[in-house]
Amino acid sequence: MYMSSWPRDSFQPMSRRVFLASSAAILVAACSGQSSTDGTTAAVTTEPLGDPPTTTATVAPSPTTIAATTTTMLTPTAIALPGDPFTLGVASGDPDLTSVVLWTRLAPSPLEGGAMPDEDVEVLWEISNQPSFDSIAAAGFATAAANHGHSVHAIVDLDPGTWYYRFRVDAFTSAVGTTRAAPKTASTATFATASCQNYEAAYFHAHRDIAERSPDFVVWLGDYIYEGAAQDVVGAPGNVRTHGTDEPRTLQGYRDRYALYKLDENLQASHACCPWFVIWDDHEVENNYAGLTPQDSTDQADFAKRRAQAYQAWWEHMPVRLDPPSGDPDEEYQIFRSAQWGELIGLVLLDGRQYRSDQSCGDVALSFEPACEQVNDPARTMLGSVQEAFVADTFGQQGTTWNVLAQQTVMTDLTVGPIVLNFDQWDGYPAARSRLTSMIAQQSVPNAVVLTGDIHLAGVAIVRDGVAGQGTKIAVEFVATSISSDGNVGPELAETLRGFPDIVDADLDHRGYILHTVTSDTWTADYFVVLDAKAEQSTVQKFATYQVAAGTVDAQIIAA
Repeated sequence: MYMSSWPRDSFQPMSRRVFLASSAAILVAACSGQSSTDGTTAAVTTEPLGDPPTTTATVAPSPTTIAATTTTMLTPTAIALPGDPFTLGVASGDPDLTSVVLWTRLAPSPLEGGAMPDEDVEVLWEISNQPSFDSIAAAGFATAAANHGHSVHAIVDLDPGTWYYRFRVDAFTSAVGTTRAAPKTASTATFATASCQNYEAAYFHAHRDIAERSPDFVVWLGDYIYEGAAQDVVGAPGNVRTHGTDEPRTLQGYRDRYALYKLDENLQASHACCPWFVIWDDHEVENNYAGLTPQDSTDQADFAKRRAQAYQAWWEHMPVRLDPPSGDPDEEYQIFRSAQWGELIGLVLLDGRQYRSDQSCGDVALSFEPACEQVNDPARTMLGSVQEAFVADTFGQQGTTWNVLAQQTVMTDLTVGPIVLNFDQWDGYPAARSRLTSMIAQQSVPNAVVLTGDIHLAGVAIVRDGVAGQGTKIAVEFVATSISSDGNVGPELAETLRGFPDIVDADLDHRGYILHTVTSDTWTADYFVVLDAKAEQSTVQKFATYQVAAGTVDAQIIAA
């Protein structure tokens, strides 16, 4: 079965590595407002979405909520700045039943460390039910700490409904964002899943489309940045823009890499239009790292320190309801957590990098030899024992119609007998996968859905407890292709991939994202693709639609 009836030759093929190896400015003005220096903000055209959804975010120790105690216009902090500090846009995230995280980072010179004074700055945040901010519903101050890159994570109380927010400091006013708390009840929800946005490889057209569709929320599945050193710009089918610097290995280097990505206006618009739930994968630190083991063994001596600095930079740039990392290389940093969207969706967000065992068998690529014995070691883990226990205690226990695992790597069994084609995926951790799938089966978790990124292709599959094609069906897996990263699987392998017993369908050609529409009766996944992600301007179109009926573990194609 093919994912689409679109003519195959109407899409531009992308350069790829072998599978087995492992306008925008106008949109920003329309969706999120324009940053200004006169205290005004362009009107937001987004229509109110009605009663907001509900999320109970169960997270690691979280900062104290800042209660909105005033509706009086407060005076922004006066401070001498070299320029507009709101160059990186605004974002919100981790909404729960009564509050949401509002994020920004002050950076007048974003690619030069930010160029902020070496002192903490009090930033005024404001909430309004009008995009024009003719009236202020709530306001308060949050500290942009110098030792945290002058980032702001303000956890503010919200009543149900759609709200607009902005930040002010000195004479500067940020762009406007749209956000909401999670609803106590929800008859429907619409959200996007996306991952893998290599800045050099292609443009972020998919983010423009997400912003235009203005979903209730976004689930980001990892690889927000890529850590590689700058490559030459050669144009399609090669790199279309450059990282401009060497591979980051320090806090300063990671800060500048995040800043480069966040300067993209399409990404800013996507963040500004709704709250996000964010997890990481490997490229936020280093490709294919596992726990404290780097990809390159020569980096081992300094890797723990590098990882700690990368984690801090991630926190500084994400709208997450988490305390900042301690900075101690010997301490773990918990990002796995749960959330809830009314009685409709229970969401468990996983960390498949920090606790995993090193990839087995040398992480060999494209080997058709039987896997080494190490791969079957029952002590090997993907999630670590604490996170495994968290999943067992949380997944399917939230009283929701749908139960969702948001995680990084493909979970469906794609082994060929004793041959493991990708040791970085769950195939390389069969004992850990068996523990997870057995738990889901034994607890009879209803309407289980797995949301996956990482592999740079679009797919729909069935996760089983037991042998591929024969074991008990336990979940439907929706794999989102990359926002911009080149494909990992050559298109010539499309039919081979579709031939695996648990693959419902797959597309190996395109960049894009998935838009999910969920009701108590059905889960509908619309796959959107960019016609040419390497062109400066390109159209995004629906590619195919899949639907899962509540009470079943099967995905049916309903449009292509």
